[in-house]
Parts: sequence; C-alpha cells; structure tokens
Amino acid sequence: MPRFFIEQALRPDQTQWVINGEEARHIASVLRLEPGDPLVLCDGARTDYSARITAIDKVTVTVEILDRQPSQTESPLDITLYQGLPKSDKLDEIIQKAVELGVSRIVPMACERSVARVDARDAARKAERWQKIALAAAKQCGRGLVPIVSCVMSFRTVLDDCQTADLALIPWESERELSLRAQLETAAPKLQPQIDARLRPKIAILIGPEGGFSLSEIDQALAAGILPVTLGRRILRTETAGPTVLAMLGYQFNDF
Repeated sequence: MPRFFIEQALRPDQTQWVINGEEARHIASVLRLEPGDPLVLCDGARTDYSARITAIDKVTVTVEILDRQPSQTESPLDITLYQGLPKSDKLDEIIQKAVELGVSRIVPMACERSVARVDARDAARKAERWQKIALAAAKQCGRGLVPIVSCVMSFRTVLDDCQTADLALIPWESERELSLRAQLETAAPKLQPQIDARLRPKIAILIGPEGGFSLSEIDQALAAGILPVTLGRRILRTETAGPTVLAMLGYQFNDF
C-alpha cells in the first residue's frame, strides 16, 4: 500500500488530511490513485494512519483518516551510521540500504583517507539530495520515520557527537581479537533493559572510506572510548561494511 510522510502528528480527533505539492502530484499523475483508494500516512514519529482518498486533483489530495496505530517497522535501537565519504555515487546506495536496515541517522564523515570531498558551496545541495534518497527508501521499505541525513562532519566532530551513544563501534581491519558478534553479545544484556522500556539505546557505527581509517584516527577513536571490532577474516568494501553491521545489529536485537 502506498505510504506518504506528513509534516506533523494528527490530533486524536482529526478525521481528515490534505496532501499537496509534489506528493499530491505523484498520487494523481504517477500512481493514478482515485477516490476510494487506500493509503497510509506516516507522521515521522512512528505512528501510521490508515486512510482513504475522498477527493483528488493535480494540486491536492484529501483523505479520510480511518485508523491509527504505532508503526511496527522501526528498530528498537537508535542507530547512527557515520560513513566515511566514499567515491562516486556509492553513498547513494549506502543510504538506501541503511534505511532499509533500520538506521535512524546517517552522517557523511570526512576522513584523512577520503578521496571524495564536499565543497562548502555544494554541502547544502548534496545534503538535500541525500535526504530525498532517504525519503524514497523509507517509503519503499515501509519505515515509520525518515532517517535524517546530516551534512558532512569532520572526524573530530564525529568523535564528539558519539559521546552520547550507549555503544560506539569502529570496524577496523587490523583488529584481530574482538569480533562484532562477541561485542554485541556482551552489550546485549546491558542494553536490553532500555529496549524493554522502549527507550531505544543509542548505537554509533563508524565506517571508514575506501582507504580505511588512518592510525591517527583509530588512536583518537580509542581515546574517545569507541570500541574497535573485526568484521571477520575478509576485508569488506566501504559500501558493504555499514549494511553488514546494521544487519548484525538487527539480528542480535530481534529486528528481523
């Protein structure tokens, strides 16, 4: 069923909503929905509204609210993926897959070995484009909220940003002893009480660019309390590593 995100939560007594702008044009001209057709509205705060179209034109779509229920598609974790800036359009795919796998926030990260650079003049335009990719992915996979894609952060700023996380991990190809699996099994009992109370523990994942993290960056991360982990015997590409960690988090914490 088509899903559309709205800007605010509806009042408990509200029975109607008007969709306009680009979303209305998409409903009328691309999906070619008609009065009587069902759809779902999502308020971005993990509430889904079952609705039915009552009137439609190329400018606005009016819907009747039939029911509301908490979204059942959100992760019990509040996960931020700090992704080292990759080359070309790899970040587009990373955003798509991360959204599908339950991420809450994606932060492009400028690292010492990042080949790609984002000019300050292009930062806002790129962030807007990345946010649209996240929106499209959230619709496609049935998310209850649209993950936020931040503007590019420096590595130092990322380390400061991670300090509020309940668990912060940095996969590193030179780590040989502590596996991601072992770290998640150790962390699970500590995080489960928060999950049971629906508090959504904050998880931070730092993924390096194609060249990986420099030793200086690893030293800084360790000093900031971020735990290094290995993802196994094989070295994963930057576009594979993030989704791999997200999938393992989902498995460990019953999101699948």
